[in-house]
Amino acid sequence: MNKIMKITMTGITVLTLGGMTTATASAAAWHKGTPKALRSNWKRSYYDHGTKVTINFNIKSNRMSIARPGWSLENWSNLKYQKAGSGTYKIKGTYHNGMLIKKNSHMKLVKKAGKVTYKNSWSSSYSYLGWFHK
Repeated sequence: MNKIMKITMTGITVLTLGGMTTATASAAAWHKGTPKALRSNWKRSYYDHGTKVTINFNIKSNRMSIARPGWSLENWSNLKYQKAGSGTYKIKGTYHNGMLIKKNSHMKLVKKAGKVTYKNSWSSSYSYLGWFHK
């Protein structure tokens, strides 16, 4: 009887302790900064009425900026990101454009085949704004 009791207690202990798992990082969690996979200086060039126009998209660890000729500089600060899928990230933070400041602004970034594209809303009514390369 004593042997059966020891086996039973051992089994209960193994099941109890074995059922406990350590917490892992959740993909649904918001992380500070930007994903390392996106950090770089990206650019996109196109021709507008015979003139070459280059847009620079700079992603650092804690900020982003988009510089377009003839437009004011767009900056993002206080960034957080969430992985939404393979190579797809949701970014939120404070958007600065001249005198305009919008807290809790968000965008969606996609990295695919060494290129990056983004859209300024998670809504399907906004389209991606072309591919940027290094």
